[in-house]
Amino acid sequence: MDRLMEIRAQVPAVSTQVYLNTGTAGPMPEPVRAAMVESLASQLADGRIRADYYVKLSRLKREIRERHAALLGCDPEEIALTQNTTDGMNMVTLGVNWQPGDEAITTNLEHAGALFPLFAARQRYGITIRIADVLDRPEEAAAVIERLITPRTKLISLSHVSYITGAVLPIREIAEVAHRHGVLLLVDGAQSFGAMPVDVKALGVDFYAVTSQKWLCGPEGAGALYASRDAISQVRITFASYGTAQSYDLYGGLLPWGNAKKFEQGTVQPAVLAGQLAALRWLTEEVGTDWAHGRIRRLAADARELLAAVPGVTVVTPAETAGLVTFQVEANADAVLKALAAQEIIVRTVPHPRSLRLSTGFYNTEEELERLAAALQPLARA
Repeated sequence: MDRLMEIRAQVPAVSTQVYLNTGTAGPMPEPVRAAMVESLASQLADGRIRADYYVKLSRLKREIRERHAALLGCDPEEIALTQNTTDGMNMVTLGVNWQPGDEAITTNLEHAGALFPLFAARQRYGITIRIADVLDRPEEAAAVIERLITPRTKLISLSHVSYITGAVLPIREIAEVAHRHGVLLLVDGAQSFGAMPVDVKALGVDFYAVTSQKWLCGPEGAGALYASRDAISQVRITFASYGTAQSYDLYGGLLPWGNAKKFEQGTVQPAVLAGQLAALRWLTEEVGTDWAHGRIRRLAADARELLAAVPGVTVVTPAETAGLVTFQVEANADAVLKALAAQEIIVRTVPHPRSLRLSTGFYNTEEELERLAAALQPLARA
């Protein structure tokens, strides 16, 4: 308990509310704020044109890649720095060598971050999007997806953890199916990375996009993309900038990096990168990822049990989850959301069907979950 209180003391936002919406944005810890302020102060005092400014920026990027690689179980050369999960999803989806009539597969559990790039590819290239219905059977996703694969299928794009139901999809099985048919697999890791252990090599994925502001408690505008060595050459560059090329000339064009850096952009705000790195350091060195993952899992299990005992509440999330727990109420979900917010209990709604969703961060307490359950008692029934 002392460890938990020490961690909570570094995250002021959790003392002013019952913070149960990390799946949207995690609370910022003091080390992240301090790193960003220090970076901005340095820019103010020293300017942004000195040679050592760019040397420090390069070192900053390198350590962020290394830290992401260590957490994802890959090499730093397979990590590209992005602005968020959706940024990575766009890079890969729009970089596939699409031809009219080609096909992509996704599921009916997806966030706009996976769907919108597919919609853009359909408008731009005339592809067909096939939807795997796994809403009530996420554990069967690999088999359902395999039945949709045809000779024209080039990409499977889906989430590791559904933002709607909190279900953990069997990514390793899906990867085996994808590669058996010569199809690329792109995974949205927004609700998994930082909430549960992720080993991209063990999963066998080709691409895995993550963000900073959710379970890592970092700033908005920062993320990363894992691109495997075996698959990276199969995806073209969509957005080219200084970060993309290792060299260029006027007549020969650009020579992109031969690794994941070919997806990186040019000018970035160092303060955001400083906050991203501080979040990674805080999580790994002070909090401890094993402790954080274990606590998130235990609190999610506690939340499911407490919610299931509330009259008028139906838990949607399967027993195997990361940190998201979705539940339905007999009453109007939006009205319940507002009533909870009035009591400083912050959750959110999700669609298909309209439901409420909580996130169990490692900094949450058992008492906060009990407070939520108690608050729902007079609200959940129609």
